[in-house]
Amino acid sequence: MSFNHLILIGGGHSNVLLMQKWLMHPSLMPKCPISIISRDFNLVYSAMYPGVIAGEFKLDETLIDIYSLANSLKISFIKDEISDINFFHRKVLFYKRPYIKYSKLVLNFGSETKVEREFNELVRNELAFPIKPFKKSYQIIKSEDIKNNSEELPFVIIGSGLAAIEIAFALRNRWRNRKLILICDPKKVHNQIIEKLKILNIFLRENIDFAHGKVLLCTGNKCPSWLEKNSLKLDEKGRIHTNLRLQVSNFPDVFAVGDCALTTKIRRPASGVYAVRVVNTLAINLKNDFNDKRLKDWYPQKQSLQIVKVFNDSQETFAFFGKLIFKSSSFFGNLKNKIDKNFIKQFKLTEMQIDQSEIHMKNIDCRGCAAKISQNLLNNALKDSKLEQFANNPEDASEVLKLDNKILLQSVDGFPALISDPWLNARITTLHACSDLWACGAKLHSINTSICLPKVEKDFQNYLCTHSLNGINSVVNELKGLVIGGHTYESRSSSSIPYSLGIDISITVNGLLVEGNKPWQKSGMECGDILLMSRPLGVGIFFAAQMRNMYLSSNAYEIMNNLLISQQNLIDDIYSIQERFGKKIINACTDITGFGFLGHLKEMVEASNDIRIRNNKKKIKALIDLSLLRAYPQIFELISQGVKSSLFKENQKIYDQILSNDLQEQSIGFVQQDKIMSKLFSERIELLLDPQTCGPLLISCHPIYEKYLNKNWYKIGEVI
Repeated sequence: MSFNHLILIGGGHSNVLLMQKWLMHPSLMPKCPISIISRDFNLVYSAMYPGVIAGEFKLDETLIDIYSLANSLKISFIKDEISDINFFHRKVLFYKRPYIKYSKLVLNFGSETKVEREFNELVRNELAFPIKPFKKSYQIIKSEDIKNNSEELPFVIIGSGLAAIEIAFALRNRWRNRKLILICDPKKVHNQIIEKLKILNIFLRENIDFAHGKVLLCTGNKCPSWLEKNSLKLDEKGRIHTNLRLQVSNFPDVFAVGDCALTTKIRRPASGVYAVRVVNTLAINLKNDFNDKRLKDWYPQKQSLQIVKVFNDSQETFAFFGKLIFKSSSFFGNLKNKIDKNFIKQFKLTEMQIDQSEIHMKNIDCRGCAAKISQNLLNNALKDSKLEQFANNPEDASEVLKLDNKILLQSVDGFPALISDPWLNARITTLHACSDLWACGAKLHSINTSICLPKVEKDFQNYLCTHSLNGINSVVNELKGLVIGGHTYESRSSSSIPYSLGIDISITVNGLLVEGNKPWQKSGMECGDILLMSRPLGVGIFFAAQMRNMYLSSNAYEIMNNLLISQQNLIDDIYSIQERFGKKIINACTDITGFGFLGHLKEMVEASNDIRIRNNKKKIKALIDLSLLRAYPQIFELISQGVKSSLFKENQKIYDQILSNDLQEQSIGFVQQDKIMSKLFSERIELLLDPQTCGPLLISCHPIYEKYLNKNWYKIGEVI
C-alpha cells in the first residue's frame, strides 16, 4: 500500500475524545488522511443518560456532535454501518457500498445490549427493547409517559448491574405512579440499594412470570455479530484482547479501546473512566506508530469511583469504590454533575477551535449547489453570448429527442463535493441532478458523468473514484436507469483536506416522459393556482453552520436524511392522480436549488408572464404566505445567529430587484406583509433566499387537486 489511511471505527467515547485531543493539540494528529465511520451523527454521553430519563437534562444537552467535530479537524465523516473487517487484507466492509482500505485502524464501536435467548420473542413482538441504542430506547420510554398511572401493567427493567439500578431510580422519578419491577439477582445487589428500591416502591423479582407492560433490557454488553465471526481473540463478553500498547493481538496496525476492548495482562471491568483515561496514551501511540517510534504502555487504574443517583427529592446518591459503598445526601451527586457537565461542555462550544483565519472570514465559500454562480452573472453572460433565450425562458431540462409518443429530456448539474464521504456525496450529486428531470415530469433514463479527482496518491485516488462511481450507480440502480459513459480527470489546484472534498462531479441526466405527456414547464402558471412545495428549506444555512463548526442539534440532521431520498415517487403519484382525472393537473413546476426559493419562483412568474403577454392575458403574481413556510429543525435559530450561505448576498439582489418595481408591478408579494414583525419577516426572507441542494419541488396547480396532493406537498401561497 502506497498511502496511509487512518480509520476510526465507531463514534464511541474514546474516539470522540481522541478527536477532541487532536483539536486541542494538533501536533499529536498523524499527518495522513483520516476517516471516522459512525452509525450516527451524534453520540449520547452515556453517563448523563439516566439523568435524561429522570428529567434532569434534555437529550440534546447530552449529545456530542461527531460530524461537526470531524469537520473541524478536516476528517472525513462516513455515516454507515460496517458488515465486517478483513484484518488480513486491511479492508473495512459495508452492506451497501464498496470496502475501504486502511493502513491503521482504531476500534471504538462501544458495545450492544446483550439480549438473552429467553427475551428474543419479547423483542420480536416489540414488548421488550434494549437500553442501547440510547436514542431509540428514549423514544420508547417517552411513548410510555401516557401510562403513568397505577392501573397500567407494570413496566419492567431487567438487569442486576449498577446501570440497571440507576435507570430504575430514574424511571421512578419520571413516573411517580406507575408500578415498576426490577428483575435481578438479589445476591448481586447491595443491601442498601435493595432497601432504597423498596422505599421507592420499585419491586424486585427474580423471574418475569407475571403480566407486564413494556420490558427494558439492561442485560450487559455484547460485541457486534460480525466480530464474533472474525479471527480476533475475544474474552467471554466479546471484548477484543489488546497488549499494553493498545494494539490488537496479532494485528499491530489495529488499536482497540473503550467498551469493545480489554488489556489482556491487566483486566478491568468496562467503565467510562477507562475510555476517558486511555485517550492520552492512544494519541501518543498513534503518532509514534506513524513515525516508527516506540509506543507507550498503558496501565489502567485498579479501581474507579462509580456513582449511582437515586433521583429523589433528597438528592441521595450511592458511590462505589471497589467493595466499598458510600451513601450521601448530595455530595457525590454534585460531584457527578460537575464531572459530567465539564465533560460535555468541551464539546458544546459555539465554534470549535479552527484556524483563526477561517473564524474571522465573513463568508466561507459554500459547497454543493451554493457554489453556483449568481443568477444575475449567469443571465448577463448568456445575453452577452447571444443566448438570451436561456436567460429569458429558463427550463430545468431540454427536449433532445421525440420518438413516437415519447420525449427524451436532458439536463446537466454538478458541484464541488458537499460532504467528505465520497460515496454519499456522489449519491447526493446524482439525486440533485435528477431533480431537474422530476421538475419536468420525467423519470431517469440514463446518465453520463464527469469526475474531477484531487492530485493525491494513486491508491487514494482509486478509493475516491471507486466510491464516487459506486455512489452514482447506487442511485441509478434504484431509479432503474443506466450509466452510459463518462469522463475522469485530475485537478491542477491544490488538494483540499480532507482529500474527499477535492472531488468535483458533474452529471448529465437523460429522462423520459410518461408516454403521451409533454414536459412540465416553468411558464404555465395560471391565475387562481395554488403553490405547493415538497420539502422544507434551509439546506444552505445548515451547511454554512456546519462549515463554521457550530453545534447542531440531533434534529438538524434530518436534512442529511432528506438529501438521500429520491423524489421520483412524487412524480409517479402525480401521474396516478392525473389518470384519475383524465387530464394534466400540473400547470407549472420547478425545483428549488442554488438561487433559492425566491430566485426560482421569480423565474416561474416572469416566464409565465412572458407567455401571457404574448397571448394578450393579464400578468399574474405569486402571493406567498410566510406563516406556511417550513424550515428544517434549528434553521431559524441559525438565521438569528447570522448564519448565511456564501451565495446569499447574490441571491439577495434577486429580492432587491423584486422590490425595485412599483408594488403593482412586483412579481412576488407576501400575505399581510405590513402586519408581520420586521424581525420575523426578515428571517423568513432569508430562508427564501437560501440556496438548496436536493431541494424541494415547487408546483403550481388548480386548488381542487390540493387534497389529493397533501400527503407529500404543503401549500405556501397562491397565484393572483
